Amino acid sequence: MIWLSGDKTIVNLLWSGGWDSTFRLLYIVFVEKRYVQPFYIVGIGSSTPHELRAMHVIREEIAKRDPQLADLIKPTIIVSAHDIKPDPDITAKFNRLMERLPAPIGPQYEVFARFAKQWKIPNLELCVEFGERSPNTLVNLLSRYVNNNLQMKQIEENDDASIFSFFSFPLLKLSKNDMKRIAAENGFLDILEKTWFCRKPWRNRPCGICVSCNLAIKEGFGYRIPRISRLRRKIWLAYSVIIKYLVKIKRKATQLYGGTKNVKNKCWLDWLWQGF
Repeated sequence: MIWLSGDKTIVNLLWSGGWDSTFRLLYIVFVEKRYVQPFYIVGIGSSTPHELRAMHVIREEIAKRDPQLADLIKPTIIVSAHDIKPDPDITAKFNRLMERLPAPIGPQYEVFARFAKQWKIPNLELCVEFGERSPNTLVNLLSRYVNNNLQMKQIEENDDASIFSFFSFPLLKLSKNDMKRIAAENGFLDILEKTWFCRKPWRNRPCGICVSCNLAIKEGFGYRIPRISRLRRKIWLAYSVIIKYLVKIKRKATQLYGGTKNVKNKCWLDWLWQGF
C-alpha cells in the first residue's frame, strides 16, 4: 500500500471536497509538485454525494488545466466510517476533551483518530484552519502541541490530546481568506471555488442556514450561497425572531397564570401553547 512506503514525496491527506482540504491538495499539486494520496471517510455527514461530486469536478478541472498535474493525485481511498473499528481509549479521551474544552469540537475528529490509528498512516494531514470569525477552540488546543513544521510533538499517552498525535496540521495558521489569496496568486482559485461546504444541502444547493453556511457568510464567502438560499436564510432568520418572541410571551404567561396547566386552560393562549 502506497501510504505505508514512508516515501516523503507522497502526501497523505484527508480530503473532503471542502475548501480547506481542497486548498491543501491544490497547493501540493500546483506549487509543491508532489504526489498526494487522498483519503475520504464516508458516513460522517449528510453531504457525502455533494462532496464526492465536488471531488470529481475538481479532478476534472485539474486535468483540463494540466494532465500531468492531475496524475500527481492518486485515486482516492474511500473508507466507510462503519468499517472503522471501535477504540475505547480514543473515544474516552475525546469525550473528556469535549467536557473540558470551552466549546465543542466536531465528532468527526474522534472518527479520524480511530481511522489513522488503525490504518497506521504516517503523517496524515488533517486540515484544520484558523477561523477569523469563528471560535478557535481546536486551533488553540493544537497550537500548544505542534512544532514549527505544524506537526505534533511527542505527547504523553495519558494526555487526552494524544488522539491528534497521528496527524500534521498544515493549515493551522491560515484562514480561509489567506487560502483564497494564495490560490489567486498561484492560479487555482477558480478550481478552489468549486468545493462544497454546506452540511445540510437543500435541493442540491447550499442551504444558507446550517453552521457551515453561517460561517461562510461571516467570513466573507456569502457569495458562494445561491440567491434562493440567501432568501431562504432571510425568511428563516425572521421566523426565528418571531419564535423567540413567542417563547418569551409563553414564559410570561406561565408566570402570570401560575404554571403551564393554568396557561393551557386559557383559551386565548391555546394556539400559542400548541406551537411549543
